[in-house]
This record gives sequence, C-alpha cells and structure tokens, in this order.
Amino acid sequence: MLDDSLARIAARLPGKSRSPMGLTPKSHSSARNTSTANAAAQNIAKPKRQSKRTVCFKSIMIPLFLTQIRTRDGLILDGVMIEPRKKSDAALVWIHGLTSSFYSSPTLIKELSDLCQKNGIGYFKFNTRGHDVVARGHDTHPLLGTVYEQFEDCVHDIRAIIRCARKRGYKKIILAGHSTGANKTLYYLYKTRDRNVKGIVLLGAANDISAEIKRVGEKIYEKELRLAQRLNRRDPSALFASQGYLFTARRALSLFTPGAPEDVFPYYDPKARWKELRSIRVPTAVIFGSKDACLNRPAPKIIDLFRANAPLAKSFSGVIIKNADHGFKGKEKELSRAIIRWIKTLLR
Repeated sequence: MLDDSLARIAARLPGKSRSPMGLTPKSHSSARNTSTANAAAQNIAKPKRQSKRTVCFKSIMIPLFLTQIRTRDGLILDGVMIEPRKKSDAALVWIHGLTSSFYSSPTLIKELSDLCQKNGIGYFKFNTRGHDVVARGHDTHPLLGTVYEQFEDCVHDIRAIIRCARKRGYKKIILAGHSTGANKTLYYLYKTRDRNVKGIVLLGAANDISAEIKRVGEKIYEKELRLAQRLNRRDPSALFASQGYLFTARRALSLFTPGAPEDVFPYYDPKARWKELRSIRVPTAVIFGSKDACLNRPAPKIIDLFRANAPLAKSFSGVIIKNADHGFKGKEKELSRAIIRWIKTLLR
C-alpha cells in the first residue's frame, strides 16, 4: 500500500505503553521501512537503568501489514491487517473506542490476532475518524479525533474497513466494537443492514449519559449539557473543557443527549425503546468486565437488559470477564479466548 506510511505510523507508536508492536510488513514494503520500524521497536524496548536495578520492558512482536483505506467521503484511515497463512472466509473487524486508535492495546492485539491466525480468521483494525483526542486530518476533513468527529459518520469508516476485508477474500465479517466502538458497531448495522456482517460483539457497551453522571455527578452533567446547547446555537465546533475532558459543543450533545443517534444503549431509561438492538437479526455477543467502572449497575443485570431487548437476534451470548475493568487490562488472554470460542460457534 503506501510505503511511506510505515515509517510515519511506526513513529507514532505510543511511548507510554512501553509495549511496542514488532512491525514486519509483507514483501511489498521496502527494506528501508522495515528497518525503521524495527529500530522504533528496539528503541522503545531498550532496558532503562533505575538506581541499581535494570528494568526490562517486554517487547510484543506482531507480524502485521500496515496499510491505509479511503472512505466514500474521501477520508484516509491508517490501520493493520493480520492474516493467517491458511485463511478461511471469516474475518474479525475491530472498532476501537473513544480517544483510542488502531495501535492501542498492543497486548490485546497480540493475543487476539494470534488466536485468529490459529483459526484461519483474518484480523482488521483501523482508525476511525474519532481516533485520539484531536488529530490532524486531510483537505476535506482538516480536524479529526474524538473532539471533532460526528458520530453518524462512523458508517463511512466501518463500511470502508469491511470493504477492505472483502477485497482480501473474506466473505463472513464478524464486527466487534469496544466502548464507543460498540455504539458504532450497533449503529452501523442498524443503519445499513449489511449482509456481509454475520455476527456482532459488543464489548464494554456502556451508556455515556449514565457513565458521565457517575463520573461528575448529576449537577455537573446538567451544567455541561446546558453549556453545550448554548454554544451549539452559536458555533457547533466551539470547544469547552469539563473535569479533565475536552469537547466541542456538537460532540458533547452527541454523547450526552438522551435519544441522540449515539445513545443506542439506553439502560438508564426503563421506558427506552432500544430500537437499534431490537432490529438486529445476526448472532450477538455482549461482553463486560465485572469491574467496569463505566457501568451504573452490576454487569449481569445489564446483560439481562441486552438479552431482553434483542428478540430478533439469531442467538445471544452474554459473557462476564471476572475482575476485568472497562479496557480488559490484564485480562486480554481470557477475553481473546472468549471471543474466538464464540466466533467458532458461528463458523461450524
């Protein structure tokens, strides 16, 4: 694909994780880019001396192919493809969450892609236009990131990723979304009825309204909403900060307005219609960590709500990863096994 993207993307690997991806492009990539990626991994993984002890950071080596896709509205998105040597016709497409990116959570990428490879399943993870907090875009989209994205545009992003997987020969797409990626996954299938999607996995599918009330309290939440409404009338792109988070007026209203298109998991409202989930006919898995701080009630009760509001789903599975937080940190292996077990039941 684009050779120069290798060095550029390798340079953006997150330093704070200290767990680099080993970049091993396929034969189409140049030796210069391969050496650049390897150098980036070696530099991050180099042991650092603290006092009299040497601390070695673990390197996570992942053979992958860095590439780019173009959406129908002209946006270029970076991402990775990890394909098995003996591939089936199934692929897992992963949609990341709020402020995240295609290279976030390298441990989970490693665990999940390894199991995908062993089972002949392709693995695709790309940026959406909501990657990171604020990101530089292109001519038609000068500003991107969580702060500036319009939620409804996720349809363009997901469609482009699925198109990429289809071009690689995968006919059965399993769409998995984490956190806000779960909102996007459900919204995409609700809006498109894409027949290529044979199953969905909703991970950490929290409701942003109840999560924000839990984070800042009801009074501050209501203040945020009123401020966003005032600013939006003058300038939807106006910025404001609240309790350590940055929003535009339009993005805050998308996240925190009851009944907005992004509000697809309305478990705060006992009278909610759940129209998006009720429209889903493909097999559905819902996965939570038992210690997910974004939830306003125990995970088993929320899974019961999801099950009750998925009457048309061909099958429904609820999974709780014990002692896992919202990001499943430290539980990546257990989570990956649960996902692949479920996918294998669909492919029999």
